Amino acid sequence: MERIDAGKYKFICFTDAGCKQMVSIAEKLPADGVEVLPVSSLSEWTGEVFFQGNILVFIGAIAIAVRAIAPFIKDKTTDPGVIVIDERGQFVIPILAGHIGGAIDATYEIAELLGAVPVVTTATDIRGEFAIDVFARRHDLEIDDMKLAKEFTAKLLSGEDAVFTVSPRTRDKAESYKVAGKAWDKDDSKSSSTWETGHNPNLIPRCLVVGMGCRKGKSFEELHDFLMSILSENRLDPRALKALVSIDIKCEEDGLRRLSNEFGIPFLTFSAQELMEQKGDFSSSEFALKTTGADNICERSVMAYGAGKMLVRKTARDGMTIAIGVYADEE
Repeated sequence: MERIDAGKYKFICFTDAGCKQMVSIAEKLPADGVEVLPVSSLSEWTGEVFFQGNILVFIGAIAIAVRAIAPFIKDKTTDPGVIVIDERGQFVIPILAGHIGGAIDATYEIAELLGAVPVVTTATDIRGEFAIDVFARRHDLEIDDMKLAKEFTAKLLSGEDAVFTVSPRTRDKAESYKVAGKAWDKDDSKSSSTWETGHNPNLIPRCLVVGMGCRKGKSFEELHDFLMSILSENRLDPRALKALVSIDIKCEEDGLRRLSNEFGIPFLTFSAQELMEQKGDFSSSEFALKTTGADNICERSVMAYGAGKMLVRKTARDGMTIAIGVYADEE
């Protein structure tokens, strides 16, 4: 067994012919070099790469892929996309997380590179219907209730009218997406008597940027409880989290890294110089300035990420600080 990492694509193959096909595909993708590495355990490799954001690509039999991923499958909202390609490169088949995990988009991309046949079986795709989970993924939105989303899709496929609820800014995106006639979006400015909003899926923009600082060694549990309490106090939905940010000396802080993994958001850090270059009205700490080179880590890191407005100013508790802003695109 051999593997190649090419950006989000994680390839694995099982034969010499499969390896040649794997290398050929990887060389066509925008990646920094192609390195073929040995794999000693299929189960270990699968566990290492099985998280959302990756696309797992098996070059070989579907049965091998199914057995490999089976122990790791949890939920369609968190599973990564998985596709299978035969070793001759004739067919590209998505087998897991086609929409939210991105497997179907990846299938079409690779099939085009190979001149292969994309074998897609999802009803919305083969009928050319609007797919709410694809729309949500492409526009960085979170579906609040997957059961309602499933009912929404069922209505479309049976020829009924279907409605989903969005924020005003997201509504503009939906219109530009050219939603088919049977599917509407709605914003909260319309009367609830017009639409039964409680029976329609709501799309939540991932727009909250969380800046945090902490004493070295703060546990994941402490950081998690702190974040959740601040979100609750300010009536902010954790599903709207977009990124966790801090200063670069915290880049290896285990509690912060685990916190970002818990919410499935990136953890990004900035240098003290980058933080101090931020313009705005920030509270200042002489101690923080002396020890880190930045007088305010949480608020400045939020703005360094690109937030356009601060929702929660610096709040300190038990050796931890937090600030929350709204990403500029979602003000």
